[in-house]
Amino acid sequence: MPSMKAIKQRRASVTNMQQAMRAMNLVATAKLQRARTDWQQIRTFVNSADTAMLNAAMDTRMAEHLYVQGNTAARDTLYLVITSDRGKCGGYNQNAAKTAITHATTHGKNGKFLIVGLKGLEYFIARGLAAQYEPAPKSQPSYTDAQALARRVMEMYDPRGIEREINEVYIVYTKFTSILATEPMVMQVLPLSARLSDRGHKMDKSMVYDPNPHFFIDRMIPTYLAALIYGAMMESVVCEHAARMLNMDAATNNAQEIIEDLTLMFNRQRQGAITQEITEIVSGANALQ
Repeated sequence: MPSMKAIKQRRASVTNMQQAMRAMNLVATAKLQRARTDWQQIRTFVNSADTAMLNAAMDTRMAEHLYVQGNTAARDTLYLVITSDRGKCGGYNQNAAKTAITHATTHGKNGKFLIVGLKGLEYFIARGLAAQYEPAPKSQPSYTDAQALARRVMEMYDPRGIEREINEVYIVYTKFTSILATEPMVMQVLPLSARLSDRGHKMDKSMVYDPNPHFFIDRMIPTYLAALIYGAMMESVVCEHAARMLNMDAATNNAQEIIEDLTLMFNRQRQGAITQEITEIVSGANALQ
């Protein structure tokens, strides 16, 4: 049984930790609200870029286009995995990394992994898996961050690019349904033919491409990739803050339970010490009579 002094020190330590976790919970809550607002504001742009690109890809003249049909000279699959540089958010980072590995394994893909976020990279390194790394944004993701990632993806996919080794591109991100419900998702973005079959997209014949859909796709593909990456990054950040808020809330509650247990233990020892002192006083008084 620890001494009363040791119990008081432990209780003070847990109380300090609880205050820190409560503060982190409040910070995560504030960041969550901001991230949700920013994400909702860009959703129309992301959906519009996606729809315009898929509509152009449905033109019969585009059947052999590189971004529609695929890079037939390559056989590798790129997974762009979006995680975080920071922890204390439950299974958020591990779930995204695990989902990418599982998808590549179950679908027989020769996966190449590009990890956004240090925690996701650590997951791969711990399992002896090779992966390329991109630092996660320090605060909110910016469209410039997404454009840089889009250019890197294009260099790996386009036969005219530097690496020229990728035939398929997937984005692995975390989907936000509610604060209590987030789920890692795998979204294929290239080639466009696979995306058309997955979504069941119907062609909007009212859209006209000048001078032709081929020119439009060549010019639009950087914006299309950047938009989808940006949307996935923004949604993932919302899920990260939600996961951290819930994790800190649970940690605060657990700390409170520990404090209550330590207080009960301290009170019992103090009561025992008081009882012992009373017994000794009574025994001494009786001995003097």
